[in-house]
Amino acid sequence: MASGVLISLGILMLVAAGITPSLSTGSLPQGERLAVATTTILWDVARNVAGDLWRVEYVVEPGRDPHTFEPTPQDMVKAANAKLIFYNGFNVDQWITRLIAASPKANVVRVTEGLEELVLKVPDGPYAGREDPHMWMDTTIVIKYTERIRDAFVKNDSANADEYRKNASSYISQLEALDAWIKHEVSRLDRTRRLLFTQENAFQYFARAYDFGIVGYFYSIVTEVEPSAFDVVMGIEKVRKSGLCVFFIETTLSPKMMEMFARQVSGRVAAKLYTDSIGPIGSQTGSYLGMMKYNVEIMVRELSRWC
Repeated sequence: MASGVLISLGILMLVAAGITPSLSTGSLPQGERLAVATTTILWDVARNVAGDLWRVEYVVEPGRDPHTFEPTPQDMVKAANAKLIFYNGFNVDQWITRLIAASPKANVVRVTEGLEELVLKVPDGPYAGREDPHMWMDTTIVIKYTERIRDAFVKNDSANADEYRKNASSYISQLEALDAWIKHEVSRLDRTRRLLFTQENAFQYFARAYDFGIVGYFYSIVTEVEPSAFDVVMGIEKVRKSGLCVFFIETTLSPKMMEMFARQVSGRVAAKLYTDSIGPIGSQTGSYLGMMKYNVEIMVRELSRWC
């Protein structure tokens, strides 16, 4: 189907549903440039680099799971207005193809391009051997995201290249400070307690960067594929061998399975962590920096407390 037909269909569906398109889903003010990021994490990085020179919007709202997300007609119209589209790749936002179809003139940027040598593979489960997309859980890799996003803005608006470079440099300094802070905080935690069993396989990059051990998880990548009874039994065995008794749930997933699992191994669910999405906009966790700081504070506090 031609992209123009897709866009027109999207607008008609909005009108039929009684939805009035916003500036980002209708016409942009003259001279305003729109950049769209698939996830709130990429959105936060992009807006720090763009400053006031672009309108930057996300597709997947805070608190929603990007793995199972389905673009809406509003999203397709938003993409049609975008000059730049940023996505992560490696399966977390594979629905990007539908947005690209609606926006053939946009420059599409995979922020993980060129980072293949840093990619970890899913070790087991139905997606064993596939690339693990959660590279943003290592703040040093987000520095590389920032550089890629900076270069995209410079390429598309060379007249303001110095501004994008200045913004990126400032944000990278904050990421470097965050990385140093995480390493310091984690060093306070006994090495034998730097263990994680989580709902989703989202902490491999964090574990590699900050010297944690991954005991296990329920979902290897895609969260709609439920773990089997065998997977749960194997998880219980791994936990009992490790001695781990503290478990974390994720803000974008239901806690029920983890709560049941924790009871079976006489452990406790300590708190929620942010992985695929930042927190509510304007809150303590409503940015990538804030989300990571919160996660580490919770991990160190609860793993220190132990059972």
